[in-house]
Amino acid sequence: MTLTRNLLVAVVVAALWAPLAAAEGNTPVYRVGVEDVLEIQVWRNEDVSRQVWVRPDGRITLPLVGEVYVEGLTPQEITDLLTGKFQEYLNDPVVTVSLVEINSYTVYLLGRVNTPGAVRLRSPRTFLQVLAMAGGFQEFADTDNIVLVRWSGGKEERLSIDADKIIRKGSEHDFVLQPGDVVIVP
Repeated sequence: MTLTRNLLVAVVVAALWAPLAAAEGNTPVYRVGVEDVLEIQVWRNEDVSRQVWVRPDGRITLPLVGEVYVEGLTPQEITDLLTGKFQEYLNDPVVTVSLVEINSYTVYLLGRVNTPGAVRLRSPRTFLQVLAMAGGFQEFADTDNIVLVRWSGGKEERLSIDADKIIRKGSEHDFVLQPGDVVIVP
């Protein structure tokens, strides 16, 4: 029974964290999101090398190649894309893309938590882990009527969370929060 339950939890966690789905095997890969900061280095071409911010439209702007859509790509995919674009202007460009800041994986806590607001994460975290980062519940928080607001396919989805149940029954009832999730604690 425990093995089946653990397998189910692993499947649910993998499904909830699709942005880190691996290109090969089970190795997680990071996919660049809006507000992330990238360092673009073009070897022996300091004039086009720079630090860039991924704009809300998912694009970055670089000299010579202009605007490039990078949201949802891995750093390696961006490297390959930029190498191809720079080949039109430079002989054998050697491009390196480094992730400087992860800003796209943010969740929001509202209501009766000790530290409400935006919580910037660097990796997937569960509901209980993020709650701990916010200092837990305030006194009189209605912990069995929490609302999770999540956007899926451009539509708002509201889910009910019973934190008391998650705490009582253990971590197998916990779940991974997705970027942009809003947790409202009445």
